[in-house]
Amino acid sequence: MAVETLTFSCPHCQKRLTVPAEMAGISGPCPSCRGAVTAPVPEPVPEPVAQPALLPLQKAVSKTVPRAVQATREVEIVPTPPLDEEVLTPSRPRIRPEPRRVSDRSKNAPISTRQSTEDRRAKSKEDSFSDSGRRSYRLIHALIPATFLVTAASLVGTLIYFYGPGAPIQRIKDASGPLVVQPPKESPSAPPRTADRKAVDSGSAEPEPAPAGSSDTGTSEVRSESAAVVAYAVLEAFLKAEDAASRVDLVEPATSEQDLAATVLKGSLPEVARIFSDIPQNYPDEQRTDFPYRVSFVVKDSPNVDFAILVSKRGTQAPRVFLPAFLDLVGGRLADFTREPNRLPPAPFHVYLEPIDGCYEKDVPGADRRFTFKLLPSPFGKETARAYASNASRFRKLVEDPAYPIRWGMRRRATVTLEWNHKEDPAKPFLELVDLNSPDWSP
Repeated sequence: MAVETLTFSCPHCQKRLTVPAEMAGISGPCPSCRGAVTAPVPEPVPEPVAQPALLPLQKAVSKTVPRAVQATREVEIVPTPPLDEEVLTPSRPRIRPEPRRVSDRSKNAPISTRQSTEDRRAKSKEDSFSDSGRRSYRLIHALIPATFLVTAASLVGTLIYFYGPGAPIQRIKDASGPLVVQPPKESPSAPPRTADRKAVDSGSAEPEPAPAGSSDTGTSEVRSESAAVVAYAVLEAFLKAEDAASRVDLVEPATSEQDLAATVLKGSLPEVARIFSDIPQNYPDEQRTDFPYRVSFVVKDSPNVDFAILVSKRGTQAPRVFLPAFLDLVGGRLADFTREPNRLPPAPFHVYLEPIDGCYEKDVPGADRRFTFKLLPSPFGKETARAYASNASRFRKLVEDPAYPIRWGMRRRATVTLEWNHKEDPAKPFLELVDLNSPDWSP
């Protein structure tokens, strides 16, 4: 037996709906738009009866007023079991009842598989983010002190390297200024007396006997050390002397008191700030030992001035100050000769010499054909003047010779002959190196 159905359209979305006839007059949601719809009540089919003709007024009233209106009632639609396949036609889908509302599930209520999977994924992602954030936080907090320690250690090491004892900065300071070298405690406070020195120079004095049990090697070492001590004492006495008479026996070559009185040695020298001692140099062929020093003199209202001073010992003689180099540098003979152009004959001078490849002074005639010699008063002093020589001269070959002591860019004691050149351009005279007498201060 076929089930009777009602077919009608949704007043909201015009969707065709088909419901069982038992649901006539029942309201419910549209399965398509969820709008409230009421299933229509079919009109009963009246039995055909003979009716009298109606007046026109009655016809109009019958058209405007319905014959019967059945009140609708709001009830909750309870899902019904699905209809048979034969009831539903392909062109008329059935109405999906509104799902029953249920209360919110508690935290412990079971959830669907899809929802639980998504929740687990979100939670695992959140946990991974939080774990990675915690790990990053811990890593950063561990790196901050480590970075601080490494930076501090590097800074301390750098400071110690550059400013510690024997560091480059200290060596630069030592090179730019003189150092204090104190004589040994056993050094004599005054140089040997004149009578004793004459006895030593003449060879009449006998050496002191060696202590019992000592060997010849030990005796030579003691003598070598005592020579350096005596050389320092001679230099100290020479610098502290107050007149030329006190210095006559402390210089070489031998010079009269009158000649010394005509120089800077006639009176007291400026105050000595520091004395720096260099390595002694021995010349066996000449039976000579040189003790080079660098002395810093105190100059009022100006920086200290450094000069090289040589104390030389020949054979069995007592050490003495090498006078020509002292007068050239400390006495001012080199500075006076090179201060301004003059027409004096060529003169020899004892200097510290530094050759420089090329000439960079535009006022020097033929600068492209010359190279430069710096003339300095000490290994670390400020240069006094510059002299020039031709590239075609033998001096360039000497400097480029690997066996020659004077080399490019190196400062060394040397004896040179200088002259002011007025021949090439009288309007631009320049200081020329006429001769390279010796790569040393030998007389």
